[in-house]
Amino acid sequence: MDDDKWSNLAIVFLGIAFLSGCSTMRINASVNPSPEEALKTYKVEEYSLTEITRYKAEPLGKVTSSYCRRRTHQPEPSESMLMGNLKYKAQRLGANGIVMMECVDHQLNDSCEAFLRCDALAYKVDFDRL
Repeated sequence: MDDDKWSNLAIVFLGIAFLSGCSTMRINASVNPSPEEALKTYKVEEYSLTEITRYKAEPLGKVTSSYCRRRTHQPEPSESMLMGNLKYKAQRLGANGIVMMECVDHQLNDSCEAFLRCDALAYKVDFDRL
């Protein structure tokens, strides 16, 4: 074989080796905010159910966030860990307030060493009409 055929064969071999290495790669397709969007969540305040009734607040919907710890070196799931994601999702709905409803820590399957799911209600609080 001449040099061109060997170089083409080497390129094909390297391409196959690279693609087979990617078969073990896991891509997380969940929605994560960019750093700029994450900074906007400071505008989303957390209220209790009693507090939110004191304001002129329009409910915008339910937001949910969950975390599955698959390996021991990963952090233990907590409400504070999920709060940022809940605020981000609420802000995307146009909310500036959330009310935490519940957090459930049951294990869904054997692939999670620890699991936590939190639900909150997103609100648009009108501070001009208190």
